Amino acid sequence: MRRHTAGSRASTNFLHHPARSLRRLISLLSTFGAVAGVRLQTSRSIKPRERDLGDLRLFVLVRFLTRPTNRPRHAACASNDESKPVRPHFLLEGNNLTRVAALASKPISRRFSFPSRTSKAKRQFVCGIAGYVAPEDGLDRRPLLQQMTQALRHRGPDDEGYFAEPGVGLAIRRLSIIDLAGSHQPISNEDETVHVVFNGAIYNYLELRAGLEERGHRLKTHGDTETLVHLYEEHGIDMLRFLRGMFAFALWDSRKKTLFLARDRLGKKPLNYLAAGRELYFCSELAPLLNQNLASWEINPNALAAYLLLGFVPGSQTMVRQIKRLPPAHYLIWHAGETKVQRYWSFRGAPKVQCSYGEVLDEVRAKLDESLRLRLRSDVPLGLLLSGGIDSNALLARLVRGLGQKVQAFTIGFSEKEYDESSIAQASARHFGIEHHVLIGNTDLLQLLPDVVRYYGEPFADKSALPTMLVCELTRRHVKVALSGDGGDEAFAGYPKYRLKTWQHHSSVWFSSAFKERWTLASMRGQGWLGSKAMRNLRRRVLPETHSLFSSEFFSGRIYQRISTATLRMQSNYFLNGLVSEFWSGTMEPLERMLHWDNTQPLPDSLLVKLDIASMSRSLEVRSPFLDQELVQLCARLPGAWKVDDKQGKLILRDLVATDLPLEVLRARKRGFSVPLGQWWRNEARQQIREGLLPLHPVLRPFLNESIAAELLEEHQAGRANHAQRLWNLWVLNEWARMFLRS
Repeated sequence: MRRHTAGSRASTNFLHHPARSLRRLISLLSTFGAVAGVRLQTSRSIKPRERDLGDLRLFVLVRFLTRPTNRPRHAACASNDESKPVRPHFLLEGNNLTRVAALASKPISRRFSFPSRTSKAKRQFVCGIAGYVAPEDGLDRRPLLQQMTQALRHRGPDDEGYFAEPGVGLAIRRLSIIDLAGSHQPISNEDETVHVVFNGAIYNYLELRAGLEERGHRLKTHGDTETLVHLYEEHGIDMLRFLRGMFAFALWDSRKKTLFLARDRLGKKPLNYLAAGRELYFCSELAPLLNQNLASWEINPNALAAYLLLGFVPGSQTMVRQIKRLPPAHYLIWHAGETKVQRYWSFRGAPKVQCSYGEVLDEVRAKLDESLRLRLRSDVPLGLLLSGGIDSNALLARLVRGLGQKVQAFTIGFSEKEYDESSIAQASARHFGIEHHVLIGNTDLLQLLPDVVRYYGEPFADKSALPTMLVCELTRRHVKVALSGDGGDEAFAGYPKYRLKTWQHHSSVWFSSAFKERWTLASMRGQGWLGSKAMRNLRRRVLPETHSLFSSEFFSGRIYQRISTATLRMQSNYFLNGLVSEFWSGTMEPLERMLHWDNTQPLPDSLLVKLDIASMSRSLEVRSPFLDQELVQLCARLPGAWKVDDKQGKLILRDLVATDLPLEVLRARKRGFSVPLGQWWRNEARQQIREGLLPLHPVLRPFLNESIAAELLEEHQAGRANHAQRLWNLWVLNEWARMFLRS
């Protein structure tokens, strides 16, 4: 019988074809208490002695099959080379995987207890918020506040509320998820000196409420919003460390004359602001701020350069110079006309786990189940955005097999097979016996472009915004709340770029930090010999981390020199230098650097922006269990070898759900959630893209070469090159300028 020795980055691909002798052995041993297929999480129905005997039989079998050759099968997690973490192997037989790796140290999964649902009315909100604060100058800004609030109606069609006193105004549009008939915002404390408007959900609000009541606070409602004002009374700004959920809120302290804005750690809920002199305006979306005559809007060259090179606008930048975005894990304090922005949580600094793979697998399962349980709290039906990928299917597996919950699933498909995952999603839905809805997308999706431009409020380069908006529209016909697998790739290293060769894990240390920065900048801008095609290809191999910073799919390289003007390159030079310097700061291995960057930049500034705007434009709340802060922190502490090898990603997540998922899902190749724009630009939407792209809006001409944009369009439609993504970038940018900016 052939044994497989697990390396530090072992793959499970070969295990889909197990040795015949091993199957025979398992079949024979199954007569002794059904050893084959025994689940590690032992059924409670088995009597204690029988259960122990079954565990002993399994232990003997596993020890025989996995006896070590040159080192222990389960070395403790460690950061040194002497004791590298080892991921055990699995054998696939039929539709089930039988574990053949020892989890001897912890045979029964750790269980969590959760508070029972209270019989009292509970209140949660997903909405849009807006407001202003200014010195008391006697001006009536309430009409302006009402206009901004009405522009957020799609985020909260069920209710609206206002609070105003001299110099300050808070407003909310509410989508009712829990306590459908009550819980009007803004909400205040007992003496009405603290008021709050809140967008999101605090998942641990029941525990927070119980602690507040023990300390003598009297709460008028039974929902999550009111806990914020009382936590602020207890802890001030330090209240943020107690919150577990997705949130953006604005809190006014009448005694201190202070406005307090905050966003959640991972940036699931957006918040934009405009500081105009000593005044401050804020809003969940950027578009309502643009609709007001608050400033003379100017293109932000830093944001425009990032949009062209990276495909998103990072950090606090927006496409409009005067408007800023409050970054994730930050808060803002306004007092007496002065504004201060401060970070309250950081993704870095957590040590790696020091335990066996089996223990960690149990811990990840427990954290994921806990995250799902918390996000199932709702008084309205829930759905699941289901694709053919492992993330959403893992959620479905844990919902059905782990928690015993059945939900409706929703999928977008395409007639073009290379983009279509609906058949895989349908197979999974049949496997779990759930109700499944599929909508096939076509070029009619392009009719959604005005919605993309209007609701996002600034150019958005991710073309999957179109199918995301469509699947949210389909889902909203049936449910108000849906679960999503977003964040799984960043937590468990799912993208192909993470699959590094052994030597690539150390190649970047061959170069100094200064040279890496210079090479990266030259490659990004297409400048000099370091920006040549040959050096670009070499950089991709020896500096694999840069795949997370920028992609040739956008305008990096020599094409950036063509499309950008000297004005744009000069005005954005300092910003890009700082961005690259930030990327290479600190001492990290390539995989860790990519994961850190992706979790702190593209995830909150692109993927989560897409999800929030697309869902809220259809009045749908989307909850992402993989973005639970405790699960994310645990995943950040896992050794890279347990997440990804050079052939496959999400190793530990696959192992967690392998016994539950159908083979079609486990064997499906990784696909992006995208649309066939390249074909559409050459055929059905040929004229549509030309009319949307040309001529360029006058405010863009100082920064972009219109003749080059026309050349790119001609090259693509003639089939000489594939500029589909670049043409989308320019089209959305131009339509946004036409909609919002004056000449």
